[in-house]
Order: sequence, then structure tokens, then C-alpha cells
Amino acid sequence: MTQKTVEARVRDLLAQLSMPHALDSLTELLPKESKSKKAVLEVIEVILATESKERTERRIKRRIQESKLKEFPTLQSFDFDFQPTLDRELVMELATLEWVDRKEDLVMTGQSGTGKSHIAKALCMIGCSQGRRVRYTSCADMLAELYASMADGTLKYALGRYTRPTLLLIDDLGYDPIEQEHGREAQLLYKVLDARHGKVSTIITSNFSANEWSDYLGNQYLTVALLDRLLFRAVAITINGPSWRLAKHEERQEAQHNSASSSKKKGSSKTKAKR
Repeated sequence: MTQKTVEARVRDLLAQLSMPHALDSLTELLPKESKSKKAVLEVIEVILATESKERTERRIKRRIQESKLKEFPTLQSFDFDFQPTLDRELVMELATLEWVDRKEDLVMTGQSGTGKSHIAKALCMIGCSQGRRVRYTSCADMLAELYASMADGTLKYALGRYTRPTLLLIDDLGYDPIEQEHGREAQLLYKVLDARHGKVSTIITSNFSANEWSDYLGNQYLTVALLDRLLFRAVAITINGPSWRLAKHEERQEAQHNSASSSKKKGSSKTKAKR
């Protein structure tokens, strides 16, 4: 591959920074003498590269703030060895977000503590780093907001907050059972997913398998319609494994027990020595 000249790199940076007038004027403003021209271009490149980096960092920071993520996990910090049944190669392929470009969806199911939300949030962080519009919400919070918006006539605007982002993470579907008297909430979930279907990408995490969602939504026919749209263009991952949080809790409990036992033995030894 032929390496780009410094002038070509400067032109790329000007285009990237949306500076069309500077790009058009570059040739006539540069010195004609070769060495002087190169020296000037090298200085311009450093200045433009610094500006480009600053803009990128500000854009990423803004995207993360707009995403409403409360935690910022990474795939590097995920313990794949703890979940040997999880296809690591598939997860790393998902990390490219090419499926988002194809406007596909991702459904992750499995017991609590298996790492569904960690992976989903990490993918959202990658989306932010690429400058994509990302939004995080728990399923319960989204439905509560949409239901409340029906009362004050702002449903259209509330729906827009969840239908516009390039990547939407609906976390913990089924964590808080929908009350039967609020049956409309299931319809609101359908509205969100139907509006996004085939246009932008959605991630859903749930402790329940897809065939159990009707129990949560309280409407079998609505669930079938919802799954028909969601799974048609979705990657589905089920994590069958132990709870990482529970395992860490048990490790701490065992460490505390061992520490207490050790302290007790030391105290007993000192008492015998005094005798």
C-alpha cells in the first residue's frame, strides 16, 4: 500500500474537520518551493491532527453523557473464563458493531449475574466511542416513563427518545413484572420495537427465555408479534452459566471465615503461651 503524502493527509484532515474553504485554498496558499511547502504542511498537519483528536474526544464524551449509562464496563474487563459456554469469538465479532450497520438486533438471555448487562453495556460504550447515538434504559424505567407520558399528552415525544438512537439497550426485561392493570405498557414496548425494526438496532437483556416473555407481557398474541419483529433480524445469545456476583460473594464469605478462624487460632495460642 502506497503511503499518503503529507499534503494528502492534510487534505484528509481538512475534509474530516469540515473545512471546505481551507481545502479549496490550500494549493494557492502553500509555498511553491518543495522543502518550504513540506515544512509548512507538516506544521499544519500537527495543528489539524490535534484539533481532530480534541473534537473526537469531546464527541465521545458527549455521546456517553447522552447515553444515560450509569456504568461503563468494557469487554476487556469481562471474565470470559468464568463463562466457558459463552462464545467469545461471537462476542468479539459483535464488538465490531457491523450488525448495527446492518440494522440487526441482539437478544441476550440467561440467569442473573451471568454477564448479560456487562456485555451489552460494553457494546454501548463501543458505540459511543464510534460516535454513534446510544441510549440505555432499564425496561421498567422506559415503560414507566412512556406510561406516564400518556397522561400529559407527551407520548409522541417520549417515544422519540427511544426510537431515534442508533443503538438502544433495553436492560432487564422481565425484572419488574408489568402490573395487569397497566396492560398498555406491553403495547408501549411493542410500539418502541416496531418503530425501530429494520431501521436501527436494539439490544434486549432478560433473565427469561424468549418463550417465557408472554408471562411477563401478559398478552400472548402481542408477544408473538413482538418476537416476530425482534428475532427476524437478531443475534440471540443465551448464557448458561453460574452467577459471577454470587461466586464473588461466596469467595468473600470464605475469605472472611478463614480470616476469622486464623485470628481465633492466634488468640488461642497467645492465651496458652501466657499460661
